[in-house]
Amino acid sequence: MNGDHWPLFLGKGIGSKSGGIGNAISGRWAALVLILALSLGGCSVQKLAVDVVGDAMTGDSTAFTGDDDPELIREALPFGLKTYESMLEVSPEHEGLLLASARGFTVYAYLLQREADELGEGRLNDARKKRVRARKLYLRGRDYGMRALEATHPGFAALLRTDRAKALAATTRDDLALLYWTGSAWAGALSARKDDLNLMAELPLAGALVRRVLVLDESFDHGAAHDFFISYEAGRPGGSMKKAREHYEKARAFAKGRRASIHVNLAEAVSVPEQKLAEFKALLARAKAQDADAYKPLRLSNVLARRRALWLESRIPDLFVDANVAEAPR
Repeated sequence: MNGDHWPLFLGKGIGSKSGGIGNAISGRWAALVLILALSLGGCSVQKLAVDVVGDAMTGDSTAFTGDDDPELIREALPFGLKTYESMLEVSPEHEGLLLASARGFTVYAYLLQREADELGEGRLNDARKKRVRARKLYLRGRDYGMRALEATHPGFAALLRTDRAKALAATTRDDLALLYWTGSAWAGALSARKDDLNLMAELPLAGALVRRVLVLDESFDHGAAHDFFISYEAGRPGGSMKKAREHYEKARAFAKGRRASIHVNLAEAVSVPEQKLAEFKALLARAKAQDADAYKPLRLSNVLARRRALWLESRIPDLFVDANVAEAPR
């Protein structure tokens, strides 16, 4: 794939059909109910209580995605993810918990992967370890997404590998978030470990899941699927830079100025391979100019995109053969 980047965007919160990460409600009562539920005897009583709490915990919220502190989110995610997994042991097919887990592990893996990128040449071994871990977490997210799709559409996982078109034809708009995050996690695993030939062979399946989002609703989460395909088309074997640019324009139209990541993705996935330095700088300038506070559901995503833009600027001498080192940011 092209570079170490993959578009995994933090849009709405994780959990419901639209996808929420956490919940704006106070978790105190939910935690108490959960502790009580897990201590009670009787599987049916436990499952009922977990389902109630699971519905509450995975509703729409910007508690995580609306934050402007990536480090805080990075530190908070593990506890939440293990809580989801504990609840899934009691209620294995709870769709909200499965979606929350799929997206949560994907986001966590993405944050680790960004950390690996920025460690520098002096810590290559540490970076490699982080990417190995990121790959595992991406796949964990993918597997939770597939579990949810399988619960809604029995036989989906097997059919996807034998008759992709038939499997995807059964999915509906209710599956948008699951399709997007399952495909993103799958592709993300390959972006973390590009030497994995098995994942490379499965990349078209990841792309097919997200392409189904375009068919069902290409405006989903302010053009998130088009954003995905900027890097996907530019980086996949047999991909097209022209199509990547077309997805950029569509993502830009649906984002309506709210999503900084699209500019970073085009700069990294297309401008660098095509060695278009002026375009690269202009795109990063657009990303840096994004007001992260203008649209709360994408605040965290925009903060991360702006950080990525600054990091990419610092690497101009390494990325462009004709770059004037004297012009590179210090």
